[in-house]
Amino acid sequence: MNSSIKGIVDKFRELRETENEFVLATIIETSGSTYRKSGARLLITRSGEFYGLLGGGCFEADLLEHAMQVFDDHKAQTLFYDMRGPEDLVWGLGLGCNGAVRIRLEYAKTDNDLSPLSILEAATLLNQECIIVTINQSTSDDIKSDTHHLVTIDQAIRQDGPLPEVIYSTCNNILKSGGSECKQLEIDGNIVEMFFSFVNPPVHLIIVGGGPDSVPVMDTAMLLGWSITLVDYRESYTRPEKFPAGISILKSTPEEIQEKLDVFNADAVVLMTHKFEYDQKYLKVFTQTSISYIGLLGPTARKNELLKSLTLTDDIKKRIFGPVGMDLGGELPEEIALSLVAEIQAVLSNRNGGHLSSKNDQTDIHKSKQKISVLILAAGGSSRFGALKQLLEYNGKSLLKRSVETALSLDCHEVIVVHGPKAKKCQRELTTYNIENITNEDWESGLSSSLRLGLKSASPGIKAILILLCDQPLVQQQQLENLIETWTKEQEKLVAAEYGTTIGVPAIIPENYFNEIKKLTGDKGAKKILTENKSHVVLVPMPDAEFDIDTNQDFSELLLKNQLDTEISL
Repeated sequence: MNSSIKGIVDKFRELRETENEFVLATIIETSGSTYRKSGARLLITRSGEFYGLLGGGCFEADLLEHAMQVFDDHKAQTLFYDMRGPEDLVWGLGLGCNGAVRIRLEYAKTDNDLSPLSILEAATLLNQECIIVTINQSTSDDIKSDTHHLVTIDQAIRQDGPLPEVIYSTCNNILKSGGSECKQLEIDGNIVEMFFSFVNPPVHLIIVGGGPDSVPVMDTAMLLGWSITLVDYRESYTRPEKFPAGISILKSTPEEIQEKLDVFNADAVVLMTHKFEYDQKYLKVFTQTSISYIGLLGPTARKNELLKSLTLTDDIKKRIFGPVGMDLGGELPEEIALSLVAEIQAVLSNRNGGHLSSKNDQTDIHKSKQKISVLILAAGGSSRFGALKQLLEYNGKSLLKRSVETALSLDCHEVIVVHGPKAKKCQRELTTYNIENITNEDWESGLSSSLRLGLKSASPGIKAILILLCDQPLVQQQQLENLIETWTKEQEKLVAAEYGTTIGVPAIIPENYFNEIKKLTGDKGAKKILTENKSHVVLVPMPDAEFDIDTNQDFSELLLKNQLDTEISL
C-alpha cells in the first residue's frame, strides 16, 4: 500500500471486513526537519501491524507501545518526539533526525460514523478540498474534547456536536492557505486546542490508451495514491482484467469524451494510444482545459506534427510535454513509467526536478545569503503589553536573544538589531553576539523610522533585507531558510510569510524596493509595501508567524503551550 490518505482509507476499507477496531496515528505538529509533515497518518491494528509511515521507522516501535494502551483504555494520547539535540543519540531513541513531531493516537471503532477513520473516509469521498477538525483538548462544556468534524468551504458535512462560528472561519482561512496546523483558541473564556487537517483530493491522472505500456504507468502512479482514469476507444483495450484493481475505465471516442467524463476535473493527462489520428483528436479536447500536464508519448518530431493543426496560446504550449519524462536513463517500460510519473509530480509541485544534494544549488543559496542583511526590529514601546517585551524570558532566553540566535543561524551577510526604549539595557543582553546594534532615538514616531534606519545601516552592495520581529517566538530557522531559498530563485520579487488570511513579516525586501522603504512614514512598515505590490509577492506558508506577543494574554498562551508540550514530552 502507499502512505497517502487514499492509501490509508483503502486499507481501512479492506481490513474492516475482519477487524472492528483500529488506532489512527496523526502528526499534528512538526518543527525542523522531519520525515513527514502535519496531517500524515498511520493505521495500526490490534495485532500490531502498521499501514503507512510517519517516521521512516524512527519511532514506530515506541509508538506501538502507546497504541496498545489506546486499544485497552480507548483514550486518545498525544506524544512528543524531539530529535533535535545530539544528546538524543545517547539518551533518547537514537533518531538524530534534527526535528520534532507531535503525534496524536486515537481509538476508532468501525461502527462509529464519527470516529476519526470514518470522518477520514468521508473526506476522501468528497473529492474536494476540506478540513477535518479534531478537538484535542477543551475546557468548554459546549465543545467536547476528542470529537471530529468534517468541514468544506461551504458547509459542515459531518459534525460531532455544534461548533462556534470562529472555528468555521478558521477552517476557511486554512482552506485558502492549503496546509494543516494545530491551533489554540480562546472561545467564550475557554481554551480549545484543535488540529485542522487539510485534506486535498488525490492527483487525478487520465491515461488515454490502454496498451501494455500503460500498466507500469498505472502501477507507479497508484503507489503515490493517485486516482487513475483509463480512456480508450477500443473495446479490447478497456477490459478490466488487463489492468490493476481500483482504476476507473471508460470506453470513449474523442468526440464522446466530454459527455462521459469531466475532463476539467483532472490534474494530468498522458496520450498513449499509439495512433496518430486519435492522439490528435484527444489532444484537441484536452487543450481546451486547464490541466497542468498534457503528456505526448513519442519523439519531438511526432509532437510537432500533432501540434501543427492546433492553434495554441503560449500558456497551453507550456503545459504540453513531449517527449515525456525526466532524463533518468531508462529504457524498460517500468523505467519509462517511473520517469513519466516523476515528471508529472515535479510539474504539479512546481519543481524542476534534479538532485537535492546538488552542490550548485547549495552554493547559489550560500551566495544569496551573502547578499542579505537580516534586520531585527526591536524598537517598539510595548504599549499594549505594559512592559519591555523584548526581554521576556521564554524557555530560558529572552525573546530578543532568541531572535538574534535564529538570525545568526541563517549565516547571512550581517545581522542588524534596531533598538528603541531602554536601548542600552537591551544591548547588554546581546554583548556576546557578532551583530550590529543601532538605536532609534525617534522610535516613538512609528515603525517606519526603524525600517529606514536599519536600511541605512546595511552594508553597501546589499541586495535584500530580511525583516524579522522579536515578538514572533514560534518562527523557526527552517521556515526562514525557506524564505531565502524562494528569494534565491526570484531575486526581483518580494517574498513574504503567509499566515491565516494575511501576508507579512518575516519578509524579504529586494533592493528594487529599497526606495519604497525610504518613503514609509508613521507606523507603516513592510506590510504596506507587500499589499501595494501583491502581484510581485511570492508567498511562503508560515502559520507559526501568525502568533505574536502584543499583550499579557498572548504571553500567557505561549507559556501554556510550552507547558503542555513539556508535559506531553515527559
